[in-house]
Amino acid sequence: MTRPRLSTTDDNPERATRRSFLAGLGSLGLVTIGTATSRTSAAPGSRSTDSQRGEGSFTDTDELEAFVDNVMAERIGTTTPGATVAIVSADAPILIKGYGAADVDADLPVRADETVFRVGSVGKLVTYTAVMQGIEQGVLDLDTDVSSYLGDSRVTVPDTYDDPVTLRHLGTHTAGFESALDPDIVTDPNSLDSLETVLANQQPSRIRPPGKLVGYSNYGAALAGHVVAEAHDTMFEDYVQAEIFDPLGMTHSAFAQPVPADQPGDLATPHIRDGESFLTADDVYINMRPAGSLSATATDMAAFMCAHLGDGAVDETRILDAETAEAMHSLHHVRHPVVTNWRYGFHEYGNPDANLIGHSGGTVNFTSYLLLAPDDDVGIFVAYNSNPSELPKTVVDEIVAEYELQRTPTTPTPMSRPGGQERAETVSGEYSPSHLPQNGPLQVV
Repeated sequence: MTRPRLSTTDDNPERATRRSFLAGLGSLGLVTIGTATSRTSAAPGSRSTDSQRGEGSFTDTDELEAFVDNVMAERIGTTTPGATVAIVSADAPILIKGYGAADVDADLPVRADETVFRVGSVGKLVTYTAVMQGIEQGVLDLDTDVSSYLGDSRVTVPDTYDDPVTLRHLGTHTAGFESALDPDIVTDPNSLDSLETVLANQQPSRIRPPGKLVGYSNYGAALAGHVVAEAHDTMFEDYVQAEIFDPLGMTHSAFAQPVPADQPGDLATPHIRDGESFLTADDVYINMRPAGSLSATATDMAAFMCAHLGDGAVDETRILDAETAEAMHSLHHVRHPVVTNWRYGFHEYGNPDANLIGHSGGTVNFTSYLLLAPDDDVGIFVAYNSNPSELPKTVVDEIVAEYELQRTPTTPTPMSRPGGQERAETVSGEYSPSHLPQNGPLQVV
């Protein structure tokens, strides 16, 4: 297969030499403090150049830590029993810290470098990173029918429409699959099936042509992971371990379930709210592994964010070419210019004038959020061992607001035109969310 050309706005495939990420972590305990690179005046939606970086969005790291400590103090013990936080630049970690209890019954504290959290759909970013590795290797193509990669797999994609489902559709949730409410969650690890079996047995209907409408799909993300595995003739979990986790030194990360006994660290205990206190809860397991079974520490997620902010590399370790990383962070599906849209695997955060991308995650009693601010070379990751109404994204929101990572949106000029009522009537009617089931007992009537 001919290696595809990836569109990019960055002609420099290599970044300047970075301070050692892993060496920086080696001398630190629960908290890692470093020096961030600068927030720049790059135009919204564009990548800043190396010459625009260097002074620090977080020029006072003590002040940053104090601010985050205060934000977390408002939540620990009320919103969640425990949390873990990582804030990084492309060069190095800025702050990595655990808060509260990993297990309230055992009175175990969260240790950011040792306590493992289930990060849910944030793991999709790892899955789509693996897809992009296949793109740059020439074994996959974003716009080829995914059926061509399934070979002898029992997984098939119905030819309901003339246009085939592609990896680009899977990475932007525009494949047109009917959505399921969960990624096949089970409470007994003995009920876990192989990824191929799950995808073959739970194949959703194609209810709309691909590329037309965003309908968030755990099945689509899991199918993308299966395509990666088929293309490399291996298990999905084994592929990401060898090609992403091991190179980045993410020693506490795994898609495997239960968390392997020989994996370093300890899995945080999930909790549920009971009045004014928290009770420990049983963990759950996700059959559609590429869609949400990832477990990781804040330290490991810091390495992953640094790689994405560093044009695909940390120190001398590269998991993506700079061109590929740039393409992944670029627009792949536009719903409308004035709303947030989809990059590859990443959704846009905040107002559409900002170049902020991220993903949320949740696995019943774990929740998380990851945000990248490429123009500022800043990444933020927050995870809870609970599922409160006030999610980890609110912590990210406060950091973004305090440090002005989000540009002021462009305010359109008010317009007054005749015929407004007539235009309104053309879009009046009944609407339903595109991510809800349309058929079967779980359909929304």
